[in-house]
Amino acid sequence: MDTTIPIELLLRLINATPEQRAMAERLRGMPVDLGKNSDSSPHPACGHLLPRAEKEKPKFVFRKAGSHWDVVFDGSETFHLPDKLGTEYIGHFLHHANEPISAFDLERVIQPEKAQVRAKDSIQCNVDAEAVRAYLRQLDRLREQRSEAAEDGDLARADQLDEDISALEAALKAPGQAADAGERARGNVSKAVRAVLRQLRRGGSTEQAFGRHLEQFLSLGYECCYHQPPGISWQ
Repeated sequence: MDTTIPIELLLRLINATPEQRAMAERLRGMPVDLGKNSDSSPHPACGHLLPRAEKEKPKFVFRKAGSHWDVVFDGSETFHLPDKLGTEYIGHFLHHANEPISAFDLERVIQPEKAQVRAKDSIQCNVDAEAVRAYLRQLDRLREQRSEAAEDGDLARADQLDEDISALEAALKAPGQAADAGERARGNVSKAVRAVLRQLRRGGSTEQAFGRHLEQFLSLGYECCYHQPPGISWQ
């Protein structure tokens, strides 16, 4: 191999700094492979190149995967929750953040067949005696509040209570019937979600942290909503 330095390069080396001359001496003895051009293999003369940027792992994941749900919370390792009604509800909340939905409508989204079974404000049959007693106690409280509102001259409050009393009395007058569909839906959704929360409390530290997050930012009732904090985006 001819290692003679060309005159033009030699002239440049005369004016080179000591560091540049040292680099030139190292390059003289290095083999050059022109048949390879890989962006992942650094050239010895160029120093160490940065590795290719890896795809950033999502920090918040709640994704159905067959018979279970994959969950990543705040960059944790993936853990799994079984595919149950409660996880279906939670999945809807997380992927429709800050969007209030009634418990009744949520049931219809997750279980469309329920829309054909009852209307939103229909009366449900076969309520047990304890439920009827609970409604009677509620009726007594409403009547007391109605009297107090009338004494205070709060006519708007009194009118609202009159409507509530009339609706409850109508439900109780129907033989063996009480409890509207909205109340039943509220109980169903709450019961299913809280079963998942109990499971999370029995899990490891990551599961427990996820459960605490849901308890803090998820509101359940006749109207349900996941109040997503800034900086979080569920995938």
